[in-house]
Amino acid sequence: MMFITPPYLVPDENAHIMRACEVADGILYNKTPAQNVECDKYIQKALEVDRPVSMHQATGYSPIMYTFSAAGLAVGKVFGGKVMFYLGRFFNLIAWILMTALAIRITPVFKFPFLFVALMPMTLYEGMSLSADAFNNGVTFLFFAYIFKLIFEKKDVSKKDFVLLVLFSLVSAFSKGIIFPIFLFYFLPIKKHKNLFATIMLLLAFLLMSFWSSINMTYISPEVNLALNKSLLIHKPWHFISLYAKSVVNITYYLKSCIGILGWLDIRLKPFFYLPTALVFLSTLLFFKEEKVDNKLRLFSLFVLVLFITFLHIYYYVIWTPISSDRIHGIQGRYFIPMLPFLFLFLAQSKKYLSDKFLRIYKVFLVSYIFYMQIFTTVILIKTF
Repeated sequence: MMFITPPYLVPDENAHIMRACEVADGILYNKTPAQNVECDKYIQKALEVDRPVSMHQATGYSPIMYTFSAAGLAVGKVFGGKVMFYLGRFFNLIAWILMTALAIRITPVFKFPFLFVALMPMTLYEGMSLSADAFNNGVTFLFFAYIFKLIFEKKDVSKKDFVLLVLFSLVSAFSKGIIFPIFLFYFLPIKKHKNLFATIMLLLAFLLMSFWSSINMTYISPEVNLALNKSLLIHKPWHFISLYAKSVVNITYYLKSCIGILGWLDIRLKPFFYLPTALVFLSTLLFFKEEKVDNKLRLFSLFVLVLFITFLHIYYYVIWTPISSDRIHGIQGRYFIPMLPFLFLFLAQSKKYLSDKFLRIYKVFLVSYIFYMQIFTTVILIKTF
């Protein structure tokens, strides 16, 4: 996938390479639009980089999300052009693989759902790209896996665990909206001051995220009147509620773009591919017996997932939706991928309904289907490009 897909044909990759180039040159934040970025000149040996005068879509993103792609670009300066570009992709891919593999290794629950989601076409397409979503998805899966390990395996949280939880929380504050796993801190096996610790971490992450937004420029769609959208949200919230309802009803698009609508959202996999893939994913949650998930954790996970979806729609309502629109613009199913572990918790099965013989056969089918997804997607990309 990485070599078949030409440069800039992963969603927003042209903007992500600009931000990665800035980070490679030590430009860690953007209070004003970055110009004359030295890294751009190396890329231009074979690839055109048309840096806008104002800002690009990744202008305000944290440098943490570009740690590995920027390192690849920095190493690739020796060669420039396409070699430099693909080294940036390759470094991102290796980091994403390592984080995702470690997540699957350490989690005591949901190993097959994690594996399946990680190797869906859209997740892998982003994982092999220069997109910040590669880092975002990898670190979020690792964050969830570590929390699951503490909740389902440990009787108490050690000092080392506290340090790692704080570090994860800090990283999440500077990533794309992935502070939501911190809500699960309320279910950690902490014997003293658990609620206080969870609340402090949530507030700290939210404040740091807000601080970062305040010292950086946020990309606003040119078609949007930002002040008007904010005013409507506050004084006429039913306008947002109406568009929100019309948007989430379009669940088919969200489902398809979560599984995989590739390129610049113009390469759709065959219609017969999406529903079976969704059903196989659902089967990974229904067929395997997991640790006991109590109803309180189950319902809380659903609440946080709905909260995430609602805040995502509010954000895109404000910055991306023209006043004349009949729905909220800019949201794609790929944005839900890092939050799917909340769905794992909500649908977890604590009883064994199937025989060991059936599960052995099912695991062979599941791994075979994952290979089928990769082959099917790669053939479509070869035909397209």
